[in-house]
This record gives sequence, structure tokens and C-alpha cells, in this order.
Amino acid sequence: MRIFSALAVTIVAAGLSVSAQSRADSDSTAPNGRYVVIGCLTRQGTAAAPRFVLTDPRGEKPTVYRVQGDTALLMPHVGHTVEVAGALTAPATPAGQYVLKAGSLAWIASKCSTSTLRTGVRPQ
Repeated sequence: MRIFSALAVTIVAAGLSVSAQSRADSDSTAPNGRYVVIGCLTRQGTAAAPRFVLTDPRGEKPTVYRVQGDTALLMPHVGHTVEVAGALTAPATPAGQYVLKAGSLAWIASKCSTSTLRTGVRPQ
């Protein structure tokens, strides 16, 4: 009976740990201040003042992030599926966008495709 009780306590504790971790993952700030977002990179604005947007179509509604970073790094990947990692700032208003400060960028695919995003498989 003691073994069963100890096992039950261990299972409950593990479940609480997983539950706490998934809540932390869904918050707008991470403990290490670094987020990774995968999506389609697009450009808005003028040539003199480009504004970059990363749209992650996974989930019920697409999540849109405004990307701040080196234009020379971002511009060649407009229209591509990319992975951007960096610090994330929550929107100032409910209608605002998350702001992702690009620390690094990894190319995933030459086209924006929801099938690539859903499967995580890079085209050959």
C-alpha cells in the first residue's frame, strides 16, 4: 500500500510539473527571454522604411509578429518560411502585435506553405 501511495504522489507531482511548464510556455515572456517562432516572413511599408511581419498559421487563428532586426538579414527571406529566435514583447494593446527582436534566423523553405509548417518537414 505504501508503494502505491508513493507512486500516486509521484504521478500527481509529475502532472503538476507538466501543467506548470505548459502554462509558462504560453506566457508572453520566457524565463530566458528568448522565443522561437516559425512562419511566413512578409514585408510591409516602403523601401525606405520596411516593416517585417512573421505569420504563424498554426493553431485556430494565425499569430502575427512584428519582427525587428537587421534589414540585410531579413530582406532575402521575404516570402520564405523561416524560424526566427529572439526576445518577445507582448502587445501594448489587445489589438496590437507581438514584437519579436530577431537575434537569429534560420531558413526552412523557399515558399510559405502551411503543409511545411504543420509537418515540420523541410522540402528537399
